[in-house]
Amino acid sequence: MRDYYDALNDLLSNAVVTQAIEEVALEQAVGRVLAKDLVVQYPAPQFDNSAMDGYAVNDMQRQQWEVIGTIAAGDESAQFDLKPGQAVRIFTGAGIPNNCDSVIQQELVERDGDTISIAEAFPAGKNIRYIGEELQKGEILFNAQRLITPAAIGLLASQGYASVPCFAKLKVTVFSTGDELTLLGQPLAINQIYDSNRPMLLSFLRAYSFLEISSGGSIEDDPETLKAHITKAAETQDILVFTGGASVGEKDFLKQALAQLGEIEHWKLAIKPGKPFGWGKVGTHTKVFLLPGNPVAGYATTLLLALPAMKRISGISIDKAKPFSFKAKADFAIPNNKSIRRDFRRGLLRNDEQGVWVELLKTQDSHMLSGISYGDVLVEIPPEEDVQQGQLLNVYPLAGALN
Repeated sequence: MRDYYDALNDLLSNAVVTQAIEEVALEQAVGRVLAKDLVVQYPAPQFDNSAMDGYAVNDMQRQQWEVIGTIAAGDESAQFDLKPGQAVRIFTGAGIPNNCDSVIQQELVERDGDTISIAEAFPAGKNIRYIGEELQKGEILFNAQRLITPAAIGLLASQGYASVPCFAKLKVTVFSTGDELTLLGQPLAINQIYDSNRPMLLSFLRAYSFLEISSGGSIEDDPETLKAHITKAAETQDILVFTGGASVGEKDFLKQALAQLGEIEHWKLAIKPGKPFGWGKVGTHTKVFLLPGNPVAGYATTLLLALPAMKRISGISIDKAKPFSFKAKADFAIPNNKSIRRDFRRGLLRNDEQGVWVELLKTQDSHMLSGISYGDVLVEIPPEEDVQQGQLLNVYPLAGALN
C-alpha cells in the first residue's frame, strides 16, 4: 500500500496543466486561475497623498502656520506651493501640495481663523503616502498559477485591469455506480440505498469557480453500459469522477471498463478511510478518478487527493494545490496505535485561552456520513504512532465547515 503523501506528490507532479487560456472580465474572475503574470501598470500610490484628515504644512521648526486653502480628494494639489509658515486644510486621499513637509492630524491642531497651532513639535514626513511606496510600475503584481481572490479583484481594479487571462475551466462530470442505488424521490426497494455520493460531490466541487461541473447520473453495474457512458463523456469532458467500483470485487466492473478504454493506475492507499483509489486517463486527454463507494471515504479522497489534482490540472501551482491544513491540540489520546494506515478521523474544533483543540466524533466508520456532516476537520493520525493528550496534529478543514 502507498502512503498518502507519496500518492499526493505523485498525483501533483505528474498532472498535466491545461493549456487553454481565455480572457475573463474582472467582475467574473473571482475563483479563477490566473494564466499569466500581471505587472504593476501604475505606481501605488499613484501620487503623494494624505493619510489623514488634517493640515499639510511647510517648515517643521514651527508650531504655528497660516492656512491658505483647502484640498479635498480629487482636487489638483499643484495649485498650492507652500512657503515656510504656510499650511492647507487637507483630507484623506487628497494630493499633497508642493513643499509639504508633513501632515498633522486635525485632532492635534487648534485653529483660530486662518491660523493653526500645535502644543508640541511635530516630526517631518508624517501621515504622507508617498508615490510608489507600495508598488512600483513594472514590478510583478501577481504571478500566474494562483487563484484570484476578492481582494485580488480589488487590487487588479485599482491597477486598471478590466479583464485578466485565466486558464479555461475544467469540465468535470461526476458519476455514481452500483445496482444498489436508488434516485432521490423514488421509494427504496429491499437492499437499496439512496444515491448520496453524487449529490454530495457535485455540491462539493461546484464551490470551485475554475471547475465546470455536471452530473453523469447513476450507472448500473454492467460492463458495456459503463463503457458506453465513459466513451460518450470522454468526448467533451476533461475529468470524469466515479464513486463506487474502485475495489476489486467480482461486481466492480468499473475498473475493468476503464482499463479497456484507457490507462488506469489502481492504488491501494495506506489511509483510512479511502484505501481503494484510482487515477488514470481515457481517450486522448480525459483524466479519471475512481473514488471509494463508502461516502466518507469518497469525500475524504476527494478532499485529500482528487481535488488537489484538479487544482493542479487547472493551473494552480503545486504548493497551492496541496490540501490546506493547520495544527490543533488533541483533546483525546490514542494509546497502543497499531494501525499501519494513516487515519483521517472526523473531529470538532474548539478554542480557548490555551489554543485550538480538536476532539474526535463518535461516528468514525467510513459509511457514517454524520461524521463529516457534523465535523469541522479531518484529523490526521500517523500510522503506528500513539497520540498523547495535547499533542499537535494536522487537521484538514472540511468544505464549508469553518465558514
